Amino acid sequence: MIYSKTCEYAIRALSYISSKGKGVFTMIPEVGRETGVPGPYVAKIFQGLVRNGILNSRRGPGGGFSMNKAPEQVSLWEIVEAIDDSSSFKDDCVMGLNDCSSASACPLHEVWDKARAKILDKLRSSTLKQLTGKNAKFEYRALKRSRLSETLQLGILKELA
Repeated sequence: MIYSKTCEYAIRALSYISSKGKGVFTMIPEVGRETGVPGPYVAKIFQGLVRNGILNSRRGPGGGFSMNKAPEQVSLWEIVEAIDDSSSFKDDCVMGLNDCSSASACPLHEVWDKARAKILDKLRSSTLKQLTGKNAKFEYRALKRSRLSETLQLGILKELA
């Protein structure tokens, strides 16, 4: 996995909310209904995204959540960093070994090191706007829980080839 299930849900929910435009406030039940992500989970995810400056929140009538930044200013890597502990992606051994470095490499170290650099570059250069444009045709409720993650990851891996 490149990122966690929570991060997948965050990307899915942000894809939806960013498609509504900056400054348009959307309530959690709508996001949950349209993306298939449980409402309480959306609420937890969105709290972290507000703390990281990706979303705005407003209470009361006409409130909800909206994009704090334009979708073209939010990289997929920024979302991963806001949700996941990105240091594990950058530092952990792909085979799970405690000691894996250039000096003491696992069998996959060289291959994974190059792939990881390309994946990081792709996540940093890909924006939420690009993702939203590509996924606008999806009906999220029809997706299996891991389908969006698989689609994103396969797309990234195809572009690396």
